[in-house]
Amino acid sequence: MSIRLPLLAATAALLMPVMASASTLSGLPESCFTYELSGTKAATHGLTAKTLHATLTGTDITLDIRGVNLSDPSGHVESATLERFNAVAAYAALSAFRGGISAACKDQSLTINSSDIRSGTPQAAWTDVTLARPGHNMTIRKASIQAVQTTPDLRLKVEGTGIHDTKQPLMPTQLSADLTIQGLDTARQQITINALHAVSGSSAIDGKGSIEPGATASTSAADLHVSVTNVDTLIGEIRDTASKKVVAALTIARLMGRQSGDATLWDIGLSGGVVTVNRIPLPFSVP
Repeated sequence: MSIRLPLLAATAALLMPVMASASTLSGLPESCFTYELSGTKAATHGLTAKTLHATLTGTDITLDIRGVNLSDPSGHVESATLERFNAVAAYAALSAFRGGISAACKDQSLTINSSDIRSGTPQAAWTDVTLARPGHNMTIRKASIQAVQTTPDLRLKVEGTGIHDTKQPLMPTQLSADLTIQGLDTARQQITINALHAVSGSSAIDGKGSIEPGATASTSAADLHVSVTNVDTLIGEIRDTASKKVVAALTIARLMGRQSGDATLWDIGLSGGVVTVNRIPLPFSVP
């Protein structure tokens, strides 16, 4: 990750909040992203913190965590690099919760270089996570991200449990994913979803496939295979809490799917801005 964090040189300094600004993530000034750890304690290949606070400047979107544990079981990645790894994860979580990069960050660049973590297996574990914006909170009891392989490709395992979203009734209560990112240091990456599993109410969601992200949806490509069990029950469970549009969209999706036992299956494609579901093009293009 081509980013710089101040080295934590003394125990006294570790006990003070460390504000991550322009010197924390190169290319991301304070006008875009701020990040603060409190109650830190560093080891050679590990770092813990009592709290983390981060925000996308000017958006009222915040991330608060009441327990951070960073480590590299292989013993190759130093604590300063682990903190950079953690800062990038915080920035990614905020951007995902917002639904995209904020206006203040659009002209900034954040690259991840595999050389930062090559030969290591860094991992981050977060406890009591809250993502918040006015009128909308998402909480996660436990979340973790682990780089189980860093060469030649980056393979990540992500897990979240105890998930609750005040505005998204379809949000899974638990989620796990196994991802491989190829071409990390090139202009064009491919993300392979080796396995995805989630639980929402009485339904299980499973998926796999690949994504080639481009600058826009029309220059991106995807080949995804998704299954959801007990779709009719899921529609009934959310009918009183979800918007009519969400219920209608899920009902139409069920009709477009194909059945296999209690599961509904979809093959979803994206190419040249055209989305297909079970090989049927949808009557619109994505920009």
